[in-house]
Amino acid sequence: MKKIAMFVGEMSAEYQSDVTGGVAEEARRQGYSLHVFNNFGAYSANVFHGYGEQSIIYIPDLGSYDGIVLAGDTLNVEGMYEELTGLLQREAAGPVICLRREDRRFHNILVENYEPIRDMVEHFIQVHGARRICFMSGKRSLKDAQVRLKAYLDTMERYGLPVTEHMIFHGNYWKSQGDEALDWFLAEGGPLPQAIICANDYMAVSICDALHRRGIQVPDQISVSGFDDLEEARVSIPSLTSIKVNYRDMGRQAVRMLENLWQGRDAREGIGNVEIIGKYRGSCGCAQSIDGEAVKKLFHYKEQLQNALYHSSTMYVDLENTNSFRSLMNVGRAYISTIRFDRILICICDEQERQGEDTVMMNRYTEHMILRNVMTTKEDIPHEERFLRKELLPASYRREGEILYITTLHERNDCFGYVVMMTDYPDDLRYQFQTWTSGVAMALAKLQMYKENQALNEMRLQYGRDELTGIPNRREMERALQKQYDRLRQKGESFFVVSVDMDGLKYINDHFGHLEGDEALRALARILAAEQGEAGIAARTGGDEFQICLATQSQGMVEARIAAIRRQILQFNEESGKPYELSASIGYARCDQCVPLLSCLQQADKNMYQEKRGKKHARKPE
Repeated sequence: MKKIAMFVGEMSAEYQSDVTGGVAEEARRQGYSLHVFNNFGAYSANVFHGYGEQSIIYIPDLGSYDGIVLAGDTLNVEGMYEELTGLLQREAAGPVICLRREDRRFHNILVENYEPIRDMVEHFIQVHGARRICFMSGKRSLKDAQVRLKAYLDTMERYGLPVTEHMIFHGNYWKSQGDEALDWFLAEGGPLPQAIICANDYMAVSICDALHRRGIQVPDQISVSGFDDLEEARVSIPSLTSIKVNYRDMGRQAVRMLENLWQGRDAREGIGNVEIIGKYRGSCGCAQSIDGEAVKKLFHYKEQLQNALYHSSTMYVDLENTNSFRSLMNVGRAYISTIRFDRILICICDEQERQGEDTVMMNRYTEHMILRNVMTTKEDIPHEERFLRKELLPASYRREGEILYITTLHERNDCFGYVVMMTDYPDDLRYQFQTWTSGVAMALAKLQMYKENQALNEMRLQYGRDELTGIPNRREMERALQKQYDRLRQKGESFFVVSVDMDGLKYINDHFGHLEGDEALRALARILAAEQGEAGIAARTGGDEFQICLATQSQGMVEARIAAIRRQILQFNEESGKPYELSASIGYARCDQCVPLLSCLQQADKNMYQEKRGKKHARKPE
């Protein structure tokens, strides 16, 4: 059974998603195993983060694969492509197919770049009568950008049209330079350009946005075109004229090329050129129709992005309250629910091997890994299974013909392990999965920091303690409540919240001094802590306010605890010899799947205040 590795960066982008989907389709059809090693690119300004993203290339045993597919131009971490291709030359046992980037060391599948740009320039000249045509090129160092620029220059020359310095702008293949490019094109003054041809859709969209901000109409005053025919381009207003490349077919061709090479045939036998079609739409003055299927997909991706944004803010808060790997996984499972998957396996570096100097200095993965957790749609299974990293997974989880998506877990350049996902819906990895893996990695970094610095652990413990009474404070109670609420959502186990308010603290402070008031608070805290039980927690949450979280489903047990608290308060008053009476008002409420946590807290307070109203307290009877 053949096994293929694929390296791709930023799978959230449309080209990467399409070409990976094509490779996966053909691999599945042939019954091959496919391991997709994905990173999220250099999205942080911190250079060490880029090193962490690059570390994905050190996970697999390259010599164990029968063939490798390389989406070379998507690996945008500086130096990553050179490092990976060097490893492939030294270690790869099978052929390497490089997509959309010419590399003579390997077999290549390239997009025809010259003819489509030539045809687009001719379209503007012949159909729309344009003469002043500017060109927004890609990165100077990339071969495809060089070829597309040459096609523009050659065609303009063939038609006898002048090209001045300010008619060409070298962009970055992204959306960030629209205004800068437009300033350059308009710097010479004189008539506006009649058309701006861009070397990809991202830059074309940025040009359209810049024109709109300046009140320049597309296509009435300036026409615009792109290259790639992204969904975003197809649903823009006006819809963008572009050049459609069938990247899914390119992915399928990569697997077929590997088959040819395995069979001893010519690499390109039976493989034609990647399909390319000009799409002439509203931005050049042609058809104004919008692609309905693209609109549906765009709304789906928008929903994914909204979920990712919403979950990222709350997930990071919840992860901050985790203090163990198990609690981290509980939070992680709660936030992975919107992604469709079969299994997610969390593989962590072997801590004993991590102590080795070479591993620490190189910030790479250990020779052995530990499978720590397996998530399915129905359950979360803790593990502690050691295996060789070169095997990627323990033997019990390896399946022939399976498609796996692998992503690194790192904080800057400190590598903790990797995630392996089995899914039939790789498009779901576009947005939320990146947020999820980043959050889990940050939490792992925090746990590592706690483990390595016991003093910091003590500081964190103090952070969760009330300085006056010594019992937990509001922060610690919030963590406890969230933990219980997570158990409720996962296992349906209800629990109780008890609200306690000390009566007459102001009277004690005013008549007997604040030291006595503090002593009264400490006395009540000791009583509550004594009655919290093994699975409960009592905390001081405000000046005279306390809460108890009781991990029981028995209302009778809760009422028995409250009765015991009242008895201890009476005993204190009989034995303390204080000139005041200790008193507290108490209310409770059950939190179950029908009652949100906030409503439960509010109901417990309401019940407590019902008892409190009308009470006179803290005075010794005359």
